[in-house]
Amino acid sequence: MTRSDDITQQADATDDGYPILSTTDRGTRMTQLLPGRPVGRFTAGLLASSLACTALWALVFGPPCAALVGFAPDTVGSPWALAAALVLAYLALSPTMTLTGRVRESFGQARVAGLLASAIVAGGFAVGAGGLLLASFAEAPEPPFDLRAIAESPTIPRELAALLGALAALCAAAALGFLGPALRHARTRQEEIDRLRRTGTRHSGALSALEFRNAWLRNDPLFNLQVTYAADRVVRVHMRTTTDRVPVLGSAMVVFTDDTGSVHVDLDRSAGVTFEADTGRYQPSEG
Repeated sequence: MTRSDDITQQADATDDGYPILSTTDRGTRMTQLLPGRPVGRFTAGLLASSLACTALWALVFGPPCAALVGFAPDTVGSPWALAAALVLAYLALSPTMTLTGRVRESFGQARVAGLLASAIVAGGFAVGAGGLLLASFAEAPEPPFDLRAIAESPTIPRELAALLGALAALCAAAALGFLGPALRHARTRQEEIDRLRRTGTRHSGALSALEFRNAWLRNDPLFNLQVTYAADRVVRVHMRTTTDRVPVLGSAMVVFTDDTGSVHVDLDRSAGVTFEADTGRYQPSEG
């Protein structure tokens, strides 16, 4: 039951994807599939956009890398080149955020989008540093490449660009290594959600318990829920949401089950969802 003195607000007609509900995963691994949307696919268009964003970030990191390899007038780099890098960073950030937003919407998982963003930015640095380093040694092969120069040289040696580029390449490779399994995990979860909605047994349920975990993920509060259905059955659900989309106790839920024991839970939007209006209680604490 909801408290009689609670001030509540009705859900908007548009759905921004929150709250995210999962009976299996927590945190960034929680996966959703908005009703009516297809299971996510990493298309050739997404791949091309990812490569284009990586190229943009390679240009962004070009001026500082040029300073490291000796193509700039001093070790700080040309002020005009650094200003251009800042402009390019702004121009690269917008399409990168747009791309990762599309990926998150398509695959319904924050982890996939975060890993892709990490691979793009780190890969851009590795490409920029590697390309300029090769050009530097092609133009001036002396002194030869020697990593000991990083510790022994009185100035900033171009070997430092090689080290930083290698570290960035490792970060990009690690992100890509995790991205593959994350994509498979997201698709598997979405396929299961789609299957349960189409062929599973549908039960009417109600939100019977809501526990705030006093934890946040990127300012989104995290909860543990209990949903009661089929008279006396209870399913435990993890929820990630925004501060203004916390459903009140007693909210109508839909529970989908099958003979294999798989369970998926949705808010029953057709019944009208009421969210708590006291958003301040779930705001992340300062500091």
